[in-house]
Amino acid sequence: MQIVRLLLLASFAGTVLWGGTLGAPAQGQGTPGAQTRPIEPQEFLRLAYSSATLQGQAAQLAASRDTRPEVKSYAAAAADFRLGLLRRIEAFAKERNLPLPSVKEFEHQVIIENLEPLDYLALSRRYAEIEQQALEQEIGIYEAARRSGSEEIKVFAEQVLPELQQRRAGAQKMYESVKP
Repeated sequence: MQIVRLLLLASFAGTVLWGGTLGAPAQGQGTPGAQTRPIEPQEFLRLAYSSATLQGQAAQLAASRDTRPEVKSYAAAAADFRLGLLRRIEAFAKERNLPLPSVKEFEHQVIIENLEPLDYLALSRRYAEIEQQALEQEIGIYEAARRSGSEEIKVFAEQVLPELQQRRAGAQKMYESVKP
């Protein structure tokens, strides 16, 4: 779990400001008023796209393997959600002629590669851990986007943030069902 956490944090390296990371609340889960800095449109798209891609791949893997029923159900829904979110991000970027990353983040590739050999309970638990941590990071990215100088980014973030918060609640329930 520590390796996963370190890799997720490393994937968002370079976004540190005011003693906290861009993608993580300063205190508690989604604490209102947590210190995050505003984010520029290209940085937001890079981080949001990368996070959604990682979670989509992890969800597809967990949904396609022999995992606990709660995990398989969550992962199948998460894979559908991620596909839709990636399409929304791609359309948003295309309409504004903003580039999206063409290469997978190295840390994200390592996370997926470390999931691949796992099965049943080990995969169920690791996926649940990754999903919780990635959602926390992602919610932080979208909270920072709400303070962007770009009105379009603010509006997009406001639309997606409630969906991510709902997914986080589901991820917490899934984790509770498989945690050691």
